[in-house]
Amino acid sequence: MALLAGVVGLVSGAAGTLLHQLWWGLALALVGGIVTLRWLPPGVVRLAFAVGWCLAVLRGAIERPAGGFLVASDAAGWSWLAASFVLLLGALATLRSGATARRGSGSSRTPYLDSPRGEEPQEH
Repeated sequence: MALLAGVVGLVSGAAGTLLHQLWWGLALALVGGIVTLRWLPPGVVRLAFAVGWCLAVLRGAIERPAGGFLVASDAAGWSWLAASFVLLLGALATLRSGATARRGSGSSRTPYLDSPRGEEPQEH
């Protein structure tokens, strides 16, 4: 599933890179990326989507063989690069929560803050 998420991220990032100069293209790509990132389960799958997205954006930001760039150095271009970086940070921030949820620590109990040793209160 992570490979599929990476391919979807790559295609979405490429489409956004091609359309980010239009205000509606930038908005549509960003909303689509955020919604997709939120919809995917935390962990490796979410990270694969964000890495695929950022690879497409970075490819558009470096100089093409014929010269020129797909991501210009203007407000739309910098917004596109910054938003893509935030998307990657969001995936990285939730990477650990996906690993914890998968492993299942088995302890969903939280220590009681009222007790000096964090024990459950005695039932009377």
